[in-house]
Amino acid sequence: MPSATGTPAGMLRLVEWGGERCWLLPRPPDDVTPAVLRELRMQVLPVEFPNETSRVLAAALRCCWADVQTSPWPGQPATMREVLNVVDQLIPGRAEEVLHRLGTGALRRLHASRWLNIDDEAQTVCLGPRVATWPEQDHPALRELHRQLPLPRPDRKSAR
Repeated sequence: MPSATGTPAGMLRLVEWGGERCWLLPRPPDDVTPAVLRELRMQVLPVEFPNETSRVLAAALRCCWADVQTSPWPGQPATMREVLNVVDQLIPGRAEEVLHRLGTGALRRLHASRWLNIDDEAQTVCLGPRVATWPEQDHPALRELHRQLPLPRPDRKSAR
């Protein structure tokens, strides 16, 4: 929606990076269960290949969370190559084709569930509006995860 859109009661208004558009999301209570999320049509993290999908989300968080002293959302754009480079460092030894196939599939699942926004044309990844729904009390654990994850390699290519 245009960023000038007002915020209805019970909704969370999230302005995208760049400030031109915004998202309106239902504001679920902190103790919400997966059943309630389904009822609100808000997917939990996709379960197909959960380990790879979680690693890709963590790698995107590492690449896109610009200032860990603030909220992770909206963050800044990163290239798909940077995100997959971090994933490659997390699970070394996989063939490049396998990494690309699993990484691309995970990026698509995370985009479909709005954990990430992907621009296929520009080959960039941004944190999606669902990231803004992480409760403030989870931010210290996310900061620690961010700290522990490797940065993309400077040459942005796999070491292989």
